[in-house]
Amino acid sequence: MSSPVPPLVGSPGVRLARTHRIDLAEAAGRPRRLFVALPQGPVPHRGHPVLWTLDGNALFPLMSALLWQRSARPADMRVALPVIVGLGHPGEAAYEQTARAEDYTPPPGPAAGQADRLLDCLAQLQAWLAHQLPINATQQTLFGHSFGGLLTLYALFSRPALFQRYFAASPSIWWGDRAILVHRDRFLQRPADGGDDGRRLLLTAGSLEEGAAKPLADPGRERRQRERRQVGSARELVASLAGAPGLRAEFRLLDGQDHGSLVLPSSALALDLATART
Repeated sequence: MSSPVPPLVGSPGVRLARTHRIDLAEAAGRPRRLFVALPQGPVPHRGHPVLWTLDGNALFPLMSALLWQRSARPADMRVALPVIVGLGHPGEAAYEQTARAEDYTPPPGPAAGQADRLLDCLAQLQAWLAHQLPINATQQTLFGHSFGGLLTLYALFSRPALFQRYFAASPSIWWGDRAILVHRDRFLQRPADGGDDGRRLLLTAGSLEEGAAKPLADPGRERRQRERRQVGSARELVASLAGAPGLRAEFRLLDGQDHGSLVLPSSALALDLATART
């Protein structure tokens, strides 16, 4: 090496190109941080698809890196890539547990159940984004993991027109004595509406989240797995939506993944869903 390597401490941090961060002093009852990643290439004829991701502090860096990697593909292999918007919180922590337990939970339930307040916020942010960028208002996807997946399901069941595509990665169906199933039932009782045609739901769970081949080292974790039935609950929920008018629901079991590790393959699948033609 011709010259010494400078000290690691004090060297500049890594910044992904074409990304932005906006802090909001107050939105839906608390400070929020918006993360936005812009795709490379020309604007599609109908505008950019949009992929909205919850838990933005933790998931936006991953999503934006996947977007950057796909932007580097040869032009003939590229699809119309989405704008990615992450909704998070100020600070460096990956998750703000108290806030997400309130923001991502529907009423009624044991926590504050502020999901409607957050969905109002997302609707306002959709309008804001439409004034900032040429976007396709008919190709917007909401992605959430765990409690974020619970919020994603609630958004579909309570405001199906807010997004066209919904991705719930290992959603917390167990929460609140499975209160989300009440909202599912109301959704299924809605009269058919031709405007709902083409709506999609993709739900994932990891094969290691339930029924491990050998006892887990943590008895408490093993008990929670039995009670929550992440895999079985996800399968049953998707099966129950088979007759929902205008909705195509799909379940995918991700082999070898647990509740945390399935975030990576689910994020890649979310980009696929956001850019799929149908």
